[in-house]
Amino acid sequence: MIGGVRIKVCGITHAADASLALEAGADFLGVNCWKGSPRFVKAEARRALLHEIPVAARVAVTVNPTDEEAEGLIKEGFAIVQAHFDPAKAECDPGALARRLGKARLWLAPRLSDGAAWPAGLLELASGFVHDAHSREAFGGTGKRSDWSRFAALRKQHPGHLWILAGGLSPANVRQALEETDAPCLDLNSGVELSPGLKSAEKLHEVRHLLHNNSQS
Repeated sequence: MIGGVRIKVCGITHAADASLALEAGADFLGVNCWKGSPRFVKAEARRALLHEIPVAARVAVTVNPTDEEAEGLIKEGFAIVQAHFDPAKAECDPGALARRLGKARLWLAPRLSDGAAWPAGLLELASGFVHDAHSREAFGGTGKRSDWSRFAALRKQHPGHLWILAGGLSPANVRQALEETDAPCLDLNSGVELSPGLKSAEKLHEVRHLLHNNSQS
């Protein structure tokens, strides 16, 4: 936690970046377990990578996982499964995920167009909700800014949940994001990278510096 804000660094692909993110103050590290991602980490490589990440910080980032696949990731050593899915399609059953994993081990990241209503039925299924930018072609990691006004409204309407702001966050806009949303948790990915899956120590520490100074102002 930096300046009262939790930080998740997503798209961790190797041990050096895990160490960088933890040194910069990250609370959670996301490892992409979806083959369609440029930051995908194979199962055999994940086993070694998880040894470098504290248990409570391990987040498995998935797309349309089955409940069996999600449970397998928990058994693999992850503390949380973050499930990206399209609520308008029947490719993922968040209710089944919640029943298999339990609310505490599940974060949901529904793909919603800007301005669309948040599916109210999801709120009792998970402990955390990732609010990301909408894209028809991808699930997260696009570098696009998300709908900050919708995020701010959701956080105020449903304060009992962990709301995680994602989408194009970088040293250039994290302070503005906090001013406009009062986000309790920021999800950093492409905005702190040199290339997909390769994090920048300079950008991570710049975010740390900005958040620390923001808390003092």
